[in-house]
Amino acid sequence: MAITPNSVVLPQSAIVYNLSLAAVTACATRAPTATASLTGANIFLLVPATTNGVRIDKILAKGCSNSITAATVAQTITIWEWDGTTAFPIDELLVTAVTPSTTVASYQGQVVYTNFVLPSTHALYASTSITTTASTTALSLSALGALY
Repeated sequence: MAITPNSVVLPQSAIVYNLSLAAVTACATRAPTATASLTGANIFLLVPATTNGVRIDKILAKGCSNSITAATVAQTITIWEWDGTTAFPIDELLVTAVTPSTTVASYQGQVVYTNFVLPSTHALYASTSITTTASTTALSLSALGALY
């Protein structure tokens, strides 16, 4: 399909990608990280590379420990853009300490993007600055957007 100045490129379908940050080791760097070092640096895949690219509208973070009253720990979640060879830190979400209960919600945070499109060969990764456990400080991430 030829794209002219009046053409509108519309998304093919909505996406939601999820990543569990339960029982993961903290990432100790904010430096650009080569593909071969991502696992060792505790940087985890959130949005895989796609055929035509993906628009990211929002990233949600949620406390998700297997204990309903487990508090989150103050920390940062780093979002990394991977270009096929290296991951670069591009954003961070601040996680605050919240003690949930049967009447108090667990931690929730989000970042909203207005014009963030990953090219087809790029992916998003995420890491946390604090080691988490499934029973106390677990987090989950969701990336929402659309495929092109």
